[in-house]
Amino acid sequence: MESVQDPVVSPSPSPLPVLVHDLGTQTDDQPTQYSISSQALSTVAIDELRRYRCFVTPQGWVLALDPASCQTFLWRPQDGERIQLPPKEHGFPESCKCLLSDMPGAASGCSVVVFDLDDRQLWVCKIGASDWDSHRYEPAMYVKGKIPRMSMRNIAKCHGIAAVGGKIYFELTAREMGVIEFNVKEGLKLDTIEVDMVDLPLSTPMASMYLLESCGDLFLVVIFFDGDNVHKIANHAVYKMDFLEPEWCEVHEIGADRVFLLGGDMLGKSCFGASCLAADHGLRGNHIYFLNHMATTESFLHVIDLKKGTEQVQRPFRHDGYNMPVRSPFWLLPTEPTLQAQGSSFVPFVI
Repeated sequence: MESVQDPVVSPSPSPLPVLVHDLGTQTDDQPTQYSISSQALSTVAIDELRRYRCFVTPQGWVLALDPASCQTFLWRPQDGERIQLPPKEHGFPESCKCLLSDMPGAASGCSVVVFDLDDRQLWVCKIGASDWDSHRYEPAMYVKGKIPRMSMRNIAKCHGIAAVGGKIYFELTAREMGVIEFNVKEGLKLDTIEVDMVDLPLSTPMASMYLLESCGDLFLVVIFFDGDNVHKIANHAVYKMDFLEPEWCEVHEIGADRVFLLGGDMLGKSCFGASCLAADHGLRGNHIYFLNHMATTESFLHVIDLKKGTEQVQRPFRHDGYNMPVRSPFWLLPTEPTLQAQGSSFVPFVI
């Protein structure tokens, strides 16, 4: 394991993807951005993060809520493009997580989904709709014969969750994964698929798991810590879902064309996983960038080279005198330009 030199401070905006360190203590605080491609820090103000309540998504778009008007919109950090959404009366609860069912402009449509991390409730708004729909999922037990199969729990809290092909998948039990389907006629539908969870070795009792979508495939990344020491990574494993079986298949590389970005967006309360094209953004492929949100006072970035089997630790915020933030540093990601599908009705706008 090797540590790199201290990052350079730049007065210009950092190229995406970046880690954003937001103390959130003063309204005029400027969040610090760390570019993983240039390994440089920037303190350029991001107006949307200051004016609105923002929820990052693995697809790169950010859901923004205006606290004054309760107006909502999707915002793309790389160019400022916005997609208008209807107001959300009374806003959202304090602890939430947001995903998109697909990319805006997808032929199947795109739904914005917000999960309450403290309650079994979620809100859905399909792009082009006039309102947010509220859904509750109550604790339940599904029985096959006399054998308990599944007990519902909070879908997004402390568990991996990812959207693939217009459906949202989440960790459920050792034998099943949960699925959220979006159907125009039936509305939101909760279902399961039978698949064995990967075996975790007894020698590494502490692990953190991340579901993510990459190029249309579903991946599971497991970060193993050194015993009970969450400050040190002992090992890692990557699995790809084979939906035909279905089963998790271990892979040792993810491809030279992409990187995985992992972290947590609520100080360990919710896991975050995303994928990003490598060459397009000045990155070396076949790498995992893991922001260790389990060790909340450090914010170390572990860079894992899957081909070489090496790990490097970057400490972008260590010399800036930061106290523990209100939330862990979070990812701002690039995304592909919006493609307006035939028949879709979303409205891009710029303020």
